[in-house]
Amino acid sequence: MESDFLIPFLKRIQVLISEQVRLSHLGLENVRTTCGADVAYRGDVGVAVVVCKGDEERVSTVKGKVGFPYIPGYLFMREAPIIMKALEGVRFDLLLVDGHGLAHPRRSGIATVMGVLLKVPTIGIAKSRLAGEVVKEGDREYLLLQGERVGVKVGRYYYSPGNLVDLDDVLELSGKGYPEVLREADRLSKKLAKESDE
Repeated sequence: MESDFLIPFLKRIQVLISEQVRLSHLGLENVRTTCGADVAYRGDVGVAVVVCKGDEERVSTVKGKVGFPYIPGYLFMREAPIIMKALEGVRFDLLLVDGHGLAHPRRSGIATVMGVLLKVPTIGIAKSRLAGEVVKEGDREYLLLQGERVGVKVGRYYYSPGNLVDLDDVLELSGKGYPEVLREADRLSKKLAKESDE
């Protein structure tokens, strides 16, 4: 991979996407269908699973070769294309992504990239911190990036707005425990990836 020009190019894309983010209050009470998206791997084959729950439950899966390596900060290049393929024809009010939103060095994690490109409300939920510092305020732990609240830490997870939501939405979601749609997407993607080896 020609990282001499590729990484600076991807950084520029992320900055441009971050400039298109719109933060607005969604109100979880207005959400009828929530989807969770996750990807599991066997070698260079990725299995994307989208689990949606609302008026009806739906599971969408896509399996395919993933050509971009894992590079921290650039997860969108590896996973967004296959997740977006799994989302084709799926209607929802909120997308939860296993990864960061604004809690990213360029405020452009995979949840932000997908939210801007698809023009949908997104929230990122990640298992590790990529940028910023955790600051305790009262009974909450906020994630601060350059002095601004860009997310919240609950247990071992980091929640941050992606697009078309605000921090209040993230706080409300994080208070409900780890989302079942993401847990199910994680379980199914790992199961299907393992079965692809058999």
